[in-house]
Amino acid sequence: MSRKTITVVFCDMVGSTALSERLDAEALRHVMLRYYDLLRACLERHGGTVEKFIGDAVMAVFGIPVVHEDDALRAARAALDMLAAVEESGEELERETGARIAVRIGIHTGEVVTSGAADAGHALVSGEAVNVAARLEQHAPAGQILIGADTHGLIAAHAETAEVEPLTVRGKSEPVPAWRLTGIRDEARALAGPPGAPMVDRGDELAQLRMAFARVVRDRSCHLVTLFGDPGVGKSRLARAFAAEAERDGALVAGAHCPPYGSAGPLAPLAPLLTQALGPNPRARLAEVLGGGEAERDAATALARLARTGVSGTSFDETRWALQLLCTALAGTRPLVAVVDDLHWAHEDLLGALDHLADWVQGAPVLLLCVARPDLLERHPQWGSGKLNATALVVPPLAADDCRELVLRLYEPAAGPEVVPHATTVAHDEVVERLVHRSEGNPLFVEQIVGMVSESDDPRFVPPSVRAVVAARLDRLEPAERAVLECAAVTGAEFTAADLTALLPPGAGPVEHAVRTLVRRRLLEAAGAHAPTEPGAARWRFVSQLIRDEVYSGMSKLVRARQHERFAEYHAERAPDGHHTIGTHLEEAFRLRLDLGPADDTARSTGARAADHLAAAGTAALGRGDVRWAVDLLRRALALTDALPEPQPHAGLAVRTALAEARLAAGDAAEAVGALRQLLTDARAAGDRGVEARVRLQLAYLDPSYLEPGADGFGAVLDAARDAVAVFTGSDDALGLARAWLAIGQERQSRSRHGEAARQLTRALHESVRAEAGLERAGILGALAVSLWLGPEPAPVALSRCGAFLDDLLAGRRMARATVSCPMAALLAMRGDHPEARRLLVDAVRTLSDLGHLFAVPAVHLFQATVEESAGCWDDAIRLLRAARTELERLGDGQLHATATRDLARVLLSRGGAEDEVARLVGGLLDTDLDALPAAAADVHGIRARLAAADGDAATAAHHLDQALDAARGTDSPVCLAGAEFDRAKALAALGREREAVAAAGEARRRFTAKGHLVGAERAA
Repeated sequence: MSRKTITVVFCDMVGSTALSERLDAEALRHVMLRYYDLLRACLERHGGTVEKFIGDAVMAVFGIPVVHEDDALRAARAALDMLAAVEESGEELERETGARIAVRIGIHTGEVVTSGAADAGHALVSGEAVNVAARLEQHAPAGQILIGADTHGLIAAHAETAEVEPLTVRGKSEPVPAWRLTGIRDEARALAGPPGAPMVDRGDELAQLRMAFARVVRDRSCHLVTLFGDPGVGKSRLARAFAAEAERDGALVAGAHCPPYGSAGPLAPLAPLLTQALGPNPRARLAEVLGGGEAERDAATALARLARTGVSGTSFDETRWALQLLCTALAGTRPLVAVVDDLHWAHEDLLGALDHLADWVQGAPVLLLCVARPDLLERHPQWGSGKLNATALVVPPLAADDCRELVLRLYEPAAGPEVVPHATTVAHDEVVERLVHRSEGNPLFVEQIVGMVSESDDPRFVPPSVRAVVAARLDRLEPAERAVLECAAVTGAEFTAADLTALLPPGAGPVEHAVRTLVRRRLLEAAGAHAPTEPGAARWRFVSQLIRDEVYSGMSKLVRARQHERFAEYHAERAPDGHHTIGTHLEEAFRLRLDLGPADDTARSTGARAADHLAAAGTAALGRGDVRWAVDLLRRALALTDALPEPQPHAGLAVRTALAEARLAAGDAAEAVGALRQLLTDARAAGDRGVEARVRLQLAYLDPSYLEPGADGFGAVLDAARDAVAVFTGSDDALGLARAWLAIGQERQSRSRHGEAARQLTRALHESVRAEAGLERAGILGALAVSLWLGPEPAPVALSRCGAFLDDLLAGRRMARATVSCPMAALLAMRGDHPEARRLLVDAVRTLSDLGHLFAVPAVHLFQATVEESAGCWDDAIRLLRAARTELERLGDGQLHATATRDLARVLLSRGGAEDEVARLVGGLLDTDLDALPAAAADVHGIRARLAAADGDAATAAHHLDQALDAARGTDSPVCLAGAEFDRAKALAALGREREAVAAAGEARRRFTAKGHLVGAERAA
């Protein structure tokens, strides 16, 4: 059993009731048999398979047993033939019986499930496409054909159609689009081709064709050039471009096209070529060109008949000699370029005739330009070989840049002055890159996908016309080759022979031969380098994601599910820690089984195991700081848990907690806080003290009033952390202890007791190492670096210790490097090394953005503002701080928002000219919020003192100066103490108390110098 996209045809007789009234049963039976034979002949002539006759209706399918890329067009031609044949037969029947019959036909293209052969009593195919085709037929008027949307999309370039009102049909919730088919256009495909799409980056191939043509003209010789390339890669377009160029240069150009089926004779494709070369009266022109000898007259007769009927009426040897004679004669006055397209569909006799011409046309400038898919070489591996006058050119897919250029040239006009509908939600550049990726360098695919870009937001969407091309290639494979491809489609992006063997049935034998064949057919390719002597080292991948997708979609869902389960078991044996791979395969198997019906025991077990593995992978990703990946994995794990039948009321608490933490890190604070609130309730109800402690730690920082109305933020954090230490000590939860001690250390930092903070943070670091918790370790090291920046250690010593973190502890840990780099940049700015400080912070922003840790990015902007302020770049610092305040307000981080507000007020004060805004900013900071934050209190009181001094309010200035110094003396931060003295100096100077101002500035300079803060010391001088 497999799945295929095919075209279904339903045809029903109109008027059969009246016929049965007029005819005896025996005569009626005779008429119906003639009718059946007539319809069968029309359908089978075009490659259709009659599935069944039901009364006076017939159902046929195109694409079974073998898919062709033009199945929809074949079905349309067969339907038109049936109309014509029944019309002709109906006239005869009317003369005989006085009754007239007609038919109505419905055609639809879509995915079906097929058994591959019509078993006794069973239908060949089943699926919605069958039902829709039947409904289209029922709504078609007598003597008409209705086609569905996908069929119309596939044949619109070739067919004459008229849209009709969408049909309201039984069993469909939405109206069914429909078109009336009235005819198929005649096409001279060889040289005309589709309009519009430009040719991009074929300069090298054009140059080689020009060289071959120049040699032909110079040497007056015949040369055979074959352009090879995959379907849609642009072979025909290249041939047309060259032919047009040659015609402008004076050559006689004529073209032929080999159809996939239905030719009148082996050489019939040459008929239009002869007509183009000879003009409207081929017989007269032949007589003129070939001369009047008897042999020449016989040749002219044969060629005239070939041009008219597609059959020469003479032997093959005589016909090819006649063609040789004609080519030589036509090229006597000007060069001849004969283009034969789709040569891979040519009959053996046509190939032999072209081969003969290449060998025997002499003394005349003739270029035989053949266009073929590489399939030709599978049938005729010696094509063109052994000839000095033969060249094979491969037309490769477009390089990414050239494909992008083609996408832009096609997409921009299609979009017009306004963006296409779906681009309102997807950035333009993202749309372009998506199109480049999906088209995979194939110009035809670019054209088709761009043409339908406004109809689907699904990045995996592939137009039916593109799928048809790929499916036709796959259906020509041997069963063993297809089986290997199907195993490969299940495994993943890359695979080894062992991977494939694990999925093949026992006794299938070695896969290497099949893989080599598939590589030769350009369906698989080597993936990266490997040591040739290492057993099993070779890795392969699909040449194209489109091919992989088509192979995968062709497998039945039950087979897919079983193969995913087998591969998960195989991978678990080889790499038990590969939770993502195992979980992803089990997840896919579970989803497929749900598609097939309610979950049974197998599906439930598969889903539960998938959730466990994805949760483990997501937790590990969060632990190493890969936030974006963690959110995806944890969300999928939780979705699986919720999809299981009868989930437990408090199932997945740990996964939900990790997901909330990941969303918070990703910057989705509102959703994270809502989830944490619910988790607190659920954890208490479930009696899960560990989850409760984790959640309280988060809420104490983000939403302390939820835990206790009116609670002080850092007080709530300290309470929650101390409770958590007790819980996690009892359960020996190293990860929980690392988080709890980190919170306690950060509470000490908030009170500017950096020596005490360092001791708590060191305990946290020990627990994070024990828990192998990379994300917590990064946060702890970053916090230690903050205390080195603001604490008592001189800046050179602090820099050295930060450097040791980077050199000794953080190899390969990008998140930890980012967290340490921020305080390190501030230390470098103290020393005046602003370029290096900026570089570190740019790298930190890039790292955090890459990892999806968007909650932390505004904090880096605060450090960047500190560096710019230190460099005297006030405007840059102000811009960064304003942006940070906006983002922190969105994220709901009130504590960092207050820090950004204080920093903005200070930078505006330093720049000058914005005293009113400074007053508004510090006026909005509540004194009660400063009581527990001595460094913040010193900062705010210092700013207020300088504002009061500028207004001449000495008493208010003195009050705030005393408050600032008292707060600063409660810290162990020389930076805070120096800053308070600096503010004192500025305020006293503004009040005209120069001697006291100089003394305060000297004290500030002394403290700055002791810290190694060169910039601060210089400003205080």
